Amino acid sequence: MIFAGIVAGGSGTRIKNADKPKQFIEIGGIPILIRTIRAFEDIGEIERIYVGINADWYDYADKLLDEFDVSTKRVRLVTGGSDRNGTVLNILREITGIFGVNKGDVLITHDAVRPFVSEKIIRDNIECALNTAACGTYIPSDDTVIRTTDGLTVTENLPRRELMRAQTPQTFEISTLCSCIKKLGDDKLALLTDTCGILTECGYPIHIVKGEPMNFKITTDHDLMIAGMMALG
Repeated sequence: MIFAGIVAGGSGTRIKNADKPKQFIEIGGIPILIRTIRAFEDIGEIERIYVGINADWYDYADKLLDEFDVSTKRVRLVTGGSDRNGTVLNILREITGIFGVNKGDVLITHDAVRPFVSEKIIRDNIECALNTAACGTYIPSDDTVIRTTDGLTVTENLPRRELMRAQTPQTFEISTLCSCIKKLGDDKLALLTDTCGILTECGYPIHIVKGEPMNFKITTDHDLMIAGMMALG
């Protein structure tokens, strides 16, 4: 089976004058979170969609699902963790607690504030994870990236042809992910903030799925302005 986990536990502190976390801000009359959920609802192969929500906003999110006619038979809320990785692990526990750990089951995880993820990206992630242990979504870096050790001068110009920028989804074969979690233990897991890092620590390669510029993360006021224009079409 294929499951989706949408990480929606952030506070969105870089959006000025916002009275709610950015995933709940409306663009084109629809909350960002609802737009992201709908992108995954459109993929019929996904058995269930879990949304990890900060406990303080759980009831608010629950009301949004009702207001925008999201089927709670397929979309379920889960209390988020202290960070992104913690939220993914909570979603994973919910899935395995109900469905067990089955070879070949897939979990595709995505940031709630990337509402313009395409069907192609989602399907490419699923296909890749069905044949490998883990994959992530990446796009080439258009900018020159430098390294600095003092914050004042350039230490090194990094070769752009070797650099890519990470997006989401990140997608995993569930039984492999569970095995790695068990192997690493709680102390090691606490040091990791990215789910791909769990597989990397166990020696599994992260396969690259091609991303798209439209699949950007809404983080700043500028991002929100661009997203609003895109939503209006």
